Amino acid sequence: MTENNGNNLPSHPQQPPAQPPVPPEQYGQSGPYAQQPPQAPYAQQPFYPQQPPPAQYAQQPPQYAQQQVPYGQPVVFAPAPPPVPGKTMGIVALILPFVGFCLVGLVLGIIALVQSKKAGFKNTPALIAVIVSAVFIVLEIVAAIFIITAIANGANSVSTQIQIINQCDSATSNGYYTLNGQNIACPAPSP
Repeated sequence: MTENNGNNLPSHPQQPPAQPPVPPEQYGQSGPYAQQPPQAPYAQQPFYPQQPPPAQYAQQPPQYAQQQVPYGQPVVFAPAPPPVPGKTMGIVALILPFVGFCLVGLVLGIIALVQSKKAGFKNTPALIAVIVSAVFIVLEIVAAIFIITAIANGANSVSTQIQIINQCDSATSNGYYTLNGQNIACPAPSP
């Protein structure tokens, strides 16, 4: 059906070239016409359980500090990373608000933050110290306002009580005292 034109090429371009039959003794050999033996189209392949990888490919835990250095040779270690400027001061500034030195913690935190930024490092403890110190300072101011208000109200209450006692003890009171323009009965003396 196909015509061969001497080069073993088909005359029709869409058909593959015809290959000569391979004798069975050449199956599996290399070469331009190497072929595998024919298999049934849906033959079931035998099941082989997966083998563990060879020992040379098994994962080994990382080995640390086992460098072999010849006797008498100095051991050379990698240099330590440069310290972050202001990090220690930032940690101290973070502790100070919790022991009652909020203003000092705020100042040290700002200084540590500026030193780190100039060197191009990020200083998280200094930033947290500035925030915590500022919050503690605001809380101390609010607490001071409440304490001063309570002391002032207590002083006014004490002075009012003293005035009531003085009015009730006077001979002209007739058992009444005047508070904010109202006459009120004096309290009975306690035994």
